[in-house]
Amino acid sequence: MTAARVRFALKALVERSVAQTRAEPQPVAEHPPAPEPAEPVPPPAPEPAPPVPEPEPTPEPEEPVPQLEVVPAPAPVCEEPDDAVAYLQPRVDGAPREWNVWDLERIAREIEGRDVTLDQELAYLLVELRQFANAEGRLPESFDPVVRESFGDSLYTA
Repeated sequence: MTAARVRFALKALVERSVAQTRAEPQPVAEHPPAPEPAEPVPPPAPEPAPPVPEPEPTPEPEEPVPQLEVVPAPAPVCEEPDDAVAYLQPRVDGAPREWNVWDLERIAREIEGRDVTLDQELAYLLVELRQFANAEGRLPESFDPVVRESFGDSLYTA
């Protein structure tokens, strides 16, 4: 026999034995193996009894909570106007007129230094009024109330 035939024969034998072991069922034991006895487990310790609640102290009597009372609104008090209060009335010196910005600047320079805030107000006002003046420096009549309110009595004393 040649070596090739020997190898073929061995291979066939091995395959047959492997196939038989796969096809044959494994013998099953009639009873499953009993587990080995483990150390006996001690019974669980009994739970401790719940603590006895202490009796609640009796609350001391509290002062009663004050209740809010509804108070009617006071009646409105009508007072006579105070004679010491001066009410400003617009000064009426005739019909509205056209004011000249250059004249208003001259008046502002004459009263300068009496009141710092008034000086600042008039300076800003004159800058803004120049936008609305014509080439001669005259303002439209619609600015008359603004000029009279801003310059006040200075228009008549200067």
